[in-house]
This record gives sequence, C-alpha cells and structure tokens, in this order.
Amino acid sequence: MGKLLALSAVTALALSSTNAIGAAFDECPALAFLTQGTVPTTYSVDLVTGDFRVVAGDMQTKSPVNGLGFNPEDRYIYGWSYEHNVPVRVHDDFSIEPLAVNNIAGVGFYVGDVTPSGSKYYVYRRGSAYGLYVIDLDPASSQYLIMKKVVDGATLNLQIADFAINPRDGMAYAVDNAGVLHQLDLESGSSAVMAESGVRGTYGAAYFDPDGNLYVSNNSDGYIYRLAVDVGDFSMSRFASGPSSNINDGSRCALAPVSPIVGLPVDFGDAPDSYGTYLDSNGARHALSNSVLYFGEGVDGESDASAYPLSDDENDLIDDEDGVQFATAITEAERTVAIVNSSGDGFVSAWIDLDHNGLFDANEQVLFDEPVSAGKQSLYMDIPIGVREGDSWSRFRLSSVTGLSPTGGAPDGEVEDFPVTLHGAETVTNYYPSQGGWSTVAFEDNWPIEGDYDMNDLVVYLRTAVSSNAVGVTNVAVAGEVAAVGAAYHNGFAIRLPGVSTDLVDRDNVSLFINNRKISHFSVIEEGRDEAILMVTYNVWDFVGTGDFCNFYRTEPDCGSDIQMSFKANIPLLQPVQADLRGVFDPFLFATPGAWHGGHFVTAPGRGYEIHLKNQSPTEAFNYALFDEPGDDDSDPAAGEYFQTDSGMSWALEIGTRWQHPIEYRDISHAYPQFADFVKSGGIVNPSWYLVDNADQSLLFTH
Repeated sequence: MGKLLALSAVTALALSSTNAIGAAFDECPALAFLTQGTVPTTYSVDLVTGDFRVVAGDMQTKSPVNGLGFNPEDRYIYGWSYEHNVPVRVHDDFSIEPLAVNNIAGVGFYVGDVTPSGSKYYVYRRGSAYGLYVIDLDPASSQYLIMKKVVDGATLNLQIADFAINPRDGMAYAVDNAGVLHQLDLESGSSAVMAESGVRGTYGAAYFDPDGNLYVSNNSDGYIYRLAVDVGDFSMSRFASGPSSNINDGSRCALAPVSPIVGLPVDFGDAPDSYGTYLDSNGARHALSNSVLYFGEGVDGESDASAYPLSDDENDLIDDEDGVQFATAITEAERTVAIVNSSGDGFVSAWIDLDHNGLFDANEQVLFDEPVSAGKQSLYMDIPIGVREGDSWSRFRLSSVTGLSPTGGAPDGEVEDFPVTLHGAETVTNYYPSQGGWSTVAFEDNWPIEGDYDMNDLVVYLRTAVSSNAVGVTNVAVAGEVAAVGAAYHNGFAIRLPGVSTDLVDRDNVSLFINNRKISHFSVIEEGRDEAILMVTYNVWDFVGTGDFCNFYRTEPDCGSDIQMSFKANIPLLQPVQADLRGVFDPFLFATPGAWHGGHFVTAPGRGYEIHLKNQSPTEAFNYALFDEPGDDDSDPAAGEYFQTDSGMSWALEIGTRWQHPIEYRDISHAYPQFADFVKSGGIVNPSWYLVDNADQSLLFTH
C-alpha cells in the first residue's frame, strides 16, 4: 500500500548494551525472542508481522538453552542451560550467567516460563521421575534460588514443548502435539483441557500479551498462531510466520502490547474489517523493514489499517493500490486474468469473496503461491460455479514466504485489496412484458362473491426481470405501480416466486423501495414460509389517498390523480436456482391482518385470505377452509381449479399491457363487451378484448 518514500534504519530492539556483561534489559521489550539450535542462536521476532532477525549468534555456550521466560520485575530472561544443567540468567547481550541452583531433578528442562509478577521461574518435564518445579528468583526472598517440586510428571503428564503464563489469571497455557490447549494451575500442579483445535505440531515457543492472547510457534514451519484465551476464543488463528527449528524456545515480556513497533513500518490492507483488516482482527499485514518486494511502484506503512470506507488511499497523497489490474471480467465458471506488477521475485496468493458473505473463505482462494518475478506478468484464476453476482472484494498478497492465509502477518511484501464486480456465467436477463413496458394485474376483492365485478378493487402495473445463467436463475427484480384501489376493504399485495424456496434467497441483500424509500419495518420475504413470497405491503391504503370528495383511489370520474405508489424490489439468490419464473410470477391480494373484510366473514380472515389469478393455487399461508364458504366460487383443488366461478369467471386478471380499468361499480363485461365471450371460449374468441378500441370508453377510468 502506498509508495515507500524513505525507510528509517531498523530501530534498536529495546535492549541496552551499555555494559558488556550483566546488564538487564532497559525496558519490557515488545519483541519476542526465539532461541534455537544445539549451538543456540537468538532471534528477535516482531509478532505483528513475523519479521525476524538474528540478535545473538553467540550466547557463550555450545549447548542448548531452553525453557526461556522474561521476568518483568528484574528485566532479565531466564532459561535452562544444558551445558551447566542449571538455570541461567540471560543478559541484554544474550550472554548467560549460570545460577547457583541445586538441580534436585538432575535433568535438563525444555519447558519453562517466569511469572509476570512474583519472580517465580517454573520448569516442567514429563515423566514420573520429573515433573513441575518452581524456583524463586527474588533475591529478597528466603527461598531465593531454591528449587521445589510442585507435582510429579506422572500426575501432570502433558506432551508439551513449552508453556506461557497469562498475566491476566496467572495460569500457564500450552498447546500439545495434537493441537489441544491445556491450562495449568502452577500452584496445585493440576491441568485442564480447554479446547481441541486439531492443528497438530510441536509448539516449542509460547508467549502472552497483556490482553490475555496466547501465541504459539510451530517448530516445523515457524507459523505463529494466536488464541484469544482471555475472551474464551480458543481457536488457533494463524497470526504470523517466524523461523523454524527442531530446537526452539521463546521468551517475551507478557506486559508489553503486541503492536507495530515505532520505526518498523507495516503495510495493511484496506478492505472492510469483516475480511480481517485491522490488527485487532488479525488483519493481513506485511513488514516493510526490508522493503525490496512490493506490488507496483512502491509501498508505504501504517501504524494500523484504514479499512474501507476510511481507506488510506482516500486520505494519503499517494494511491499505492497500483500493482494489480484485472484484464478480464470476473465471471462464474470462466478463467479470469490479472496483470500483476512485482518489484522482484516472490509468490502471490489471492482471494475473492465469491458469495458476498464478508469473508475470504478457504474455498475462495483463486491464486496459490503463484511465483512472480520483477515486472508485469499475467496470472490466471479459475472462477468456480456458485458465484453471486454484484460488487464484492478481493485481496492479493505478495511475499517471499509461501502458505500465507488471507489474514495474519508476513515478514515482507505487500497486501493490496480491491473492490471487484462479479458476473454470473453468461448471465442473461429476461424482462416481462419488456424492459420498459408494463403488464397489469387487476382484482375483485369480494371473493368468494362476485360483487360488482368491476375489477378495480386493486389494479397494479407490473414489470419483472429474471437474470439467469446456464445453471439457473440468479436474481429476480420486480417493479410496480399501484394504479387503482376501488375497495372499501383493506388489502395487502404480495408476489410468490414459483419454484424458489425461502432458504435459497439471499435475505440479507433483498431490498424493497416504495416511493424511493427503502422498507425496513417488516421482512420483505415473508417469514415462516417454505416458498419465497415478496410482501410488497400489508395495506395498500397506507400509501394511497382518495383526495377531496372521492371515496376511492383512481376509480371514480373526476377523482383522478398521479400514481401515488410505486415500488421496486430486488431479490438475489444464494445460488443459481432451477425455477420457471415467467410473466408476473404469482401476484395475489390478501386481506390486511385484523381488518374487516365483509359481513359474510364472522371474523376478520386476515393473512389466510388470498385471491390469485385463475387456476393458480394459493400459498401455504392460505386458509383452505375458506373454500367452503358460501358464494360464487367453484374451485376444485383436487382438479387444480382455483378462484373461478362455474362459468369460468375469475377474481383476478393479468393483461400484458398497461390496461385501462373500469370505473367504480361498472361490471367489466359492460366496460369490455367482448370479455365474457373470451372467458367462455377459454381465450380463443376475442383475444384482443382488453384494447380500448374494443371498450365502451365511457365506462373506463381516465385520469
């Protein structure tokens, strides 16, 4: 991210070297220290990034030093020397000073740490002849440098390579070879299993920070994992990468925070923090202390991330997201090409949030340690099936180390985050009746009684758009205008999506706008239904008014007005769906819950009352007992016949154009004289009955 204008020299490691021998550290170091090898070498490790360097190639011993821990009270590191077979004090120049301790166990120890307060050094070795021991490091104590056994190694039988003491609760914690987290009560010598991560390995170095986070380093690969012990999150998230070694032990001042160190710049990403961007979220980050590897023209560092929409590219004078460009669209089931510009040899890994869940999941990695060299090169990414269309995010990481995850630290390189647009495979959008046209649905709301049959109790203009690819439907959009409400009853309006189950709808991203205002006070996709039902409104009277001296909305002469209610809905699907979505789908009228709906109902029928197009089955919310109500309805569910009279007349119509409806109390058969024969013929005779030229225009509503 950004251009590297200048790099200061690497700062001192918070160590004092004014005295050649015997000096304590000047302060509680923020860095961690790893001591490795049979002839020990000590590294400093920046846990933020995993950046490491040698600080002591000679500890004045030819044998391992293990079981290391930092004592904040005297600011020395303590460890166990295999050459002297006793504990040693490690000075700020990493020379060792053997301590006059009677080794009552008679063996060497490779597990140990110092308490953050109290100056107690605990060491452990499994086996019935050994166990957990404590050594007092306080010169003012009567027990100074006396070694005592706490518990034997048969009672406390743990296959661990190191432990660290939590400054929050005083307990020691360790991860064993099977990835099991153990908590040790150092006073009683008892232990408890806290979690099983399943991340196997030999964790020869362990550290804590003052927030109660445990860090463990895997000997074989150097990966450093973090466990948020203090908040009860025992999952092992990969935090950074460090050096690997068969003989490995760590020490760190547990009272020093883990944060970017002044003078050691760090590059962070800038995607929304759900992707892991800020340090607290274990965000992707790269050390810049040796900034020779980066994307584009350069890279700059930050003390922490500036996650979108507060991206540092919006605030800095220089935009550093310049190293990756997509040469092709990101399309489902196709190969995508990215042009990557690298400053040198390294490896690129990349992720794209293909399902828009705000995470870079493991199955969304599209580049795996792809080798690159200096200059521009094309990298190819195979996009799988199952992509959700729309705007999303990508993350590219460049480093000299391999195996990076979408989060965590890296010792060099750069991370670049980019917003991207995802496309479905050969996506085609079909509009009905056309991209700019309207169809009309009209309802008579007296069902199961014919009533005045003026077909203007609810009139809605509709337009639908169905996006699909070779796999299935990916997105559904509906637009509408309420053209008339000639009903004294209170009715709602909804649209069922045939063949689409609710659990396949991306409910978090469904949207409904009425009169350009987003609706959020009810669930747009009806709750508790197996089938997807778009609830446009529970009461159309909430959005339209009659005007002065009028009883209804746009159904009476001289009671015209502009359209008062328009709506737009967008319904994305979680995955392509095989569904026969044609026309206006299944629009229906339902009774507003709790509202009176005619004297022929003893109680308000509510949501269970529906009126659908002829021979369209009701939804699962429908009260089938209403089919037994007396009236003119001749539905026969067993035969698939619904919402029609014995003469075939229906209570709902769909006309594939912007239809001019009858005025109040005028039977549709009078306003459109050809309508009755059209119905009786099953749609063969008079197919153009709905045209204005075939109507008695004096009975039609005009604005």
